[in-house]
Amino acid sequence: MSRVVHFQWRSRCRIWLSVLAAALLAAGAFGTAFAQEDVLSKVRISLSVEPPTLSFGDEVTFTLEVTHPNDHRVVIPRLPTNSSWGQFEVREQSKAQTVVNNDGMMTTSQTITAVVFGRGTVQTPDLPISVRGPDGTVEQAFPLPKELIVGSVLPGPDAEPKDIQPQADLSTPILEQPIVQGAATLIGLITLLGVLITLFVIGYFLYRHFRSDEGLPIVDTRTPWEIAIEELDRIERLDLPEDGRFKEHYTLVADAMRVYVQAMYLRDVIPVDAIDMTTDEIWAALRRSSLNYDDAKLVLDLLQEADLVKFAKYTPALSQAYEASGQARYIVEVTRPAFQPEEPSQNGTYAQQEAPA
Repeated sequence: MSRVVHFQWRSRCRIWLSVLAAALLAAGAFGTAFAQEDVLSKVRISLSVEPPTLSFGDEVTFTLEVTHPNDHRVVIPRLPTNSSWGQFEVREQSKAQTVVNNDGMMTTSQTITAVVFGRGTVQTPDLPISVRGPDGTVEQAFPLPKELIVGSVLPGPDAEPKDIQPQADLSTPILEQPIVQGAATLIGLITLLGVLITLFVIGYFLYRHFRSDEGLPIVDTRTPWEIAIEELDRIERLDLPEDGRFKEHYTLVADAMRVYVQAMYLRDVIPVDAIDMTTDEIWAALRRSSLNYDDAKLVLDLLQEADLVKFAKYTPALSQAYEASGQARYIVEVTRPAFQPEEPSQNGTYAQQEAPA
């Protein structure tokens, strides 16, 4: 009797355990389904295509937008560049961008640029999008496919391919073909070559002509005293002492005097320009020149006065500064010899010739 009761009790336990296991499995399945429904229940996916109508080989842009709660995360698969994606070839895929909407939801968007290589009605391929909920549950969703109308690149009646045209009849020997076009081309090339040679010859002679003129020195036909007087006139028109520019005024006057005495008396005495010589060097050269002592002393006094203003920071009176250019003009007039100048030589100097008494 006890064995029968024990057996019945064990049978009942097995039944209850089976029922409990079935209930647990059902609860797990229900929980999974509920979690899946909860993850994707508030997710909206849209896919737009631009342009909707295109031709074979055209570029098309897909814009994918996924709207989801802010505690969800969206992962869009990365398509390799230049890879096939259905009847499309991927050219570029932008980075996913997520923005917050006014209602607190978030929108993750991405664009895919591809080239279509299908004809007729072409459907967008599947693009699995992973959505992860706040509890870590990950589910996949797919955007609704879009249909595109892809036409041929050939318009009108040429949209359908035609048979290949038969080959042309080339039975005529090559030597019997017309050569008029080839002869005309040859004549044109010969004419062009002749024009180029003519232009080259003309350009060469012009180059030789102008180049030969470049080496000729520019000769100043004015006499040294004319050059000095005109330079002193220019200096006086500047009126530098009126603005207190005494140093510049005396420098210009002294330089005009140096150029004058070198052209008139020092060209055969010194090998360097008087403009680069000191006052003492010019005085020593003048003592060896044909200029008499009194006139040479006038030149020395003027150059020494200019040195005081230029180097010793001496400030002359306004009337004294104006007198400096007048003194230089006087020196030119009294040292100007009574002679008739010859034509200037190639080096720009003058040969003095005494005038008849």
